[in-house]
Amino acid sequence: MATLTASLLSYQPRPYLSDRAALNIPPPSSVLVTCCDPRVHPEEFFGLKSGDAAVLRNAGGRVRLSLIDIIALDALLGHGTLKQLLIVHHTDCGATHFKDEDLKADTIARHPERRAEIEAWPPISFHDKTIAESVKEDIEAAQQSELLPEALKKGVRGFVLDIKTGVVTEV
Repeated sequence: MATLTASLLSYQPRPYLSDRAALNIPPPSSVLVTCCDPRVHPEEFFGLKSGDAAVLRNAGGRVRLSLIDIIALDALLGHGTLKQLLIVHHTDCGATHFKDEDLKADTIARHPERRAEIEAWPPISFHDKTIAESVKEDIEAAQQSELLPEALKKGVRGFVLDIKTGVVTEV
């Protein structure tokens, strides 16, 4: 808790969305989807500063889980502002250590009244694929989405982060 308090004491205020235009701060043109694993910090491996990109995190860094967030960002920032969608998966991801069927079965056992909702979950795990294959699968899912703007679909790129070395490789 001491670390959190120290962090709060050193916090530098960010401008409100309504102030950005007056301060001549452009909106981000990139959105990055990556894993919620606490070992993964896109700000570090891509050298991002605050406001450079919108960073979305979820289990496995799966793009289907972030589609509504991407659509909301596109609307909020101004349709057509987002030009690049970067998808980053990483080595030793938790999503390589379980099967979707097992996760669903476990969750249904605890919440049987939500069975239909749980069975409709999009794929998360990629235990049966290489990391690069899971990235390619997500690139394809983004490019085939009828909900994403065409310009953004043209700017989809995928990467694998090696968490031991910090090397990021484009797929």
